[in-house]
Amino acid sequence: METKVTKYLDELNISYRLLPHKKPVYTCEEAAKERKVPLDEMIKCILLADKDKKYILACCPADKRVDLDKIRATLNCKRLSFASEKEIEKVTGHKLGAVPPLLIKENIIVIFDNSVSEKEKVNISSGDHLAGIELKTKDLLKIAKPIIADIIQNEP
Repeated sequence: METKVTKYLDELNISYRLLPHKKPVYTCEEAAKERKVPLDEMIKCILLADKDKKYILACCPADKRVDLDKIRATLNCKRLSFASEKEIEKVTGHKLGAVPPLLIKENIIVIFDNSVSEKEKVNISSGDHLAGIELKTKDLLKIAKPIIADIIQNEP
């Protein structure tokens, strides 16, 4: 199976492992089960929009939730909302549930929670609901070039 993301990683000579699914998956929980990997290795990518329709791709471990107040404070935004399914497809070129943190348009801010950098390897979407990609975190950070900050909700 080849996707835009696998082609991109091949072009950059980044090693990765393609993890095909038996069936299409639409959530990180489903993907983790299909790939037989821990949920906290999965990177969840959430597209947000500010009031001026500037977009932010917030990425964190799939077992956590992003904190919009922390993202607003980090990026000095007044208001943030979750992008609609139509916006996700139009802005990222990927369907809901298959947005990778790579090949993101330059005008979109990519921000990762700092806990991602503590992991040795991570799982991201291949851009297709039928497969994921496992790669070294250091490689992902090198090519995604995200802002790294504390953006997840604190545990109660």
